[in-house]
Amino acid sequence: MNFLEELLDLVFVPSCLECGVKLGEERRACLCGRCWSSIRLIEPPSCVSCGKQLRSDLEPLCGDCRAAKHLFTDNRSAAVYDGVMRNAIHLFKYKDKRKLGRWFGEMSVQALLSSGGLAGIDCIIPVPIYRKKHRDFNQSEALARFIGDWFRLPVLSDLLVRTKDTRPQHELSRGERRQNVRGAFSLNNSQKLDSRSVLLVDDIFTTGATANECTDAILGGSGARLVRVFTLARGE
Repeated sequence: MNFLEELLDLVFVPSCLECGVKLGEERRACLCGRCWSSIRLIEPPSCVSCGKQLRSDLEPLCGDCRAAKHLFTDNRSAAVYDGVMRNAIHLFKYKDKRKLGRWFGEMSVQALLSSGGLAGIDCIIPVPIYRKKHRDFNQSEALARFIGDWFRLPVLSDLLVRTKDTRPQHELSRGERRQNVRGAFSLNNSQKLDSRSVLLVDDIFTTGATANECTDAILGGSGARLVRVFTLARGE
């Protein structure tokens, strides 16, 4: 926080936007320490393909990944998309609570370090928003830039373009999600990715439809070697 924000906090003590308790030293931006600590981090065992939290390590793949193959190499996520995490991402994404970006960024870096880091990755591409959307904040790009700064990797935010407006994926069924994003992305200046390995960054992974479409656009329109995916949260 800057000096003015700290002064305002002293005069008008803010409340946690999740539970309403007055914020103290354990706060994380607009959330209290207790609500933040209730976020369920994804830990082993998880699906080696899509990163879904598993109850047992007897099978390396979840049921969805045993039934269908993804175009991307794998996905890793920091937390389960439910409860406080779901609400916090909504605040970050739509309610201009950009202070959460720091905490989400640190959570993302820790998740990546815990899963082996980014050895072999050459660049990072965030999932783009539609240019005609009435908001100037791309939460995926904010995460990508935090990760890029930490791992000293370039963030190429101008290559992947969303060419059509799409409905929020969480509002749709599995089949509708695939149709919703089909053909929704294209690639500019594809020679920048020749023989490079890409980390695609997004906020939420549900069925993998968006990640697959983005990967198809990247691999189909360039000489990129592979696409790995990182998402802040993963649906159950």
